[in-house]
Amino acid sequence: MFSRLKIFLAKNKKPVLILVVALVFLAASIVYSAYNPNKITVNPRKTTTPVATTQTSSPTPPPKAAAKKAIAKDPPKYATSGTTSTSENSDGSKTTTVSEAPVNPENQSKAAAAGSSGSTPVSIHYIDETGKYPNLGNELANYLSGLLWSNEVSSLNAIIVEDAGNTGWAGLYSGSYTKNSGGQINSAWGYITLNTYYYQNSPYFVDYMKLILSHEYGHHYSLYHKWIDWQLDVSTRFPDSYYSVRPLPKGPTAPDYSLGWGNCDAEIIAEDYSYLYSGYGVHAMAGAYGYPSAGTKTWLKNEPSGSSGVSAPEPTAAPQQTPAPEPTAAPTAAPEASVTAVPVATTTAAPVADTQNPSVIITAPGENPYTWTNGNLAVAATATDNVAVLKIEFYVNDQLVATQNGGSINRTWMQNGTPAGAYTLKAKAYDTSGNTAETSIVVNKTF
Repeated sequence: MFSRLKIFLAKNKKPVLILVVALVFLAASIVYSAYNPNKITVNPRKTTTPVATTQTSSPTPPPKAAAKKAIAKDPPKYATSGTTSTSENSDGSKTTTVSEAPVNPENQSKAAAAGSSGSTPVSIHYIDETGKYPNLGNELANYLSGLLWSNEVSSLNAIIVEDAGNTGWAGLYSGSYTKNSGGQINSAWGYITLNTYYYQNSPYFVDYMKLILSHEYGHHYSLYHKWIDWQLDVSTRFPDSYYSVRPLPKGPTAPDYSLGWGNCDAEIIAEDYSYLYSGYGVHAMAGAYGYPSAGTKTWLKNEPSGSSGVSAPEPTAAPQQTPAPEPTAAPTAAPEASVTAVPVATTTAAPVADTQNPSVIITAPGENPYTWTNGNLAVAATATDNVAVLKIEFYVNDQLVATQNGGSINRTWMQNGTPAGAYTLKAKAYDTSGNTAETSIVVNKTF
């Protein structure tokens, strides 16, 4: 074999020499390229087509600290007003629906058709109207599992994700309760809508959705138990214990949106819930009313039981212990004194029954009918009673829009969101015995 190789090389000296030189040069070039510190490397990945920015699945959450910082600079957008409507059913019961924005009939129908959820957050129905976030439902359900929830979770029929456009809100809660003919609230349900429009291109999209969900679930949690466990309807405030524990003054706040979104106690308690449980440390009303106390967390936990957990006032209101001196103070020779004292108390109490209705007048605007030609409209009413006025309510076209305890109410009817047309403004007064009176005027808005 070697002899043949020698013959081949002898006959092909020149071509072989050229080949060897070429190979040596090539090897030297490769070594030089590998160790040259000034080389320029072209990464072939840079020339590939960029990935589309439209999100088709839940993005990986960014670092929590970065998300919290970004959200603190640009907090979520919430609805600035609300709607309430009541309808009578064929069995004599009445269903009241409340929403932070006008109800979307299509979404309401889908949520109603979905029916009640299971007993845990992971069983809540998830409806993705965009078709872009198939995995977001699992992320939101797992997140919600770490918040405060109880038996109300089964009555949240659905979480609906949609691109609702530039609505002014990124999330809204819609809830309904039914009061039977006897006046008892015996059922309630709701659904949550998350609007992706404002944050769909944000690197913190999932964080925004989680934070907004925590606020809206705060509505479902607090209102469901207010309605079902406390038997308090939409026009009635939360139990007094909430305002003292938080603390929150009643004067500048209202149970509806008549004093603005930031002064509605239903919105404040939803933000309390979000602040205490979301993990993001954001509270939209902290500047006006401060942050909720640690006791607020206990109050919220106890709300499903129909109790605030604050039992101290009950003993102070019980005077039964005061008759204790009777055995020592009542001699056996004077039973008549104790016998005659009882009927005196009962006979004098009987005539106190109050059957007289209060009187109520609308003091602003002062004309009927009134022509509303520009700007916002100041509306006011006063009421008097032979004993005491409990509260006054304002209705617009038979829809409750404001409630104020006491004998006077003053509100501002905003021009924005009120189309031109004729409206009936009604004031209804209640006294402490349950007697009522009402009066109304016609308001014609021309612009």
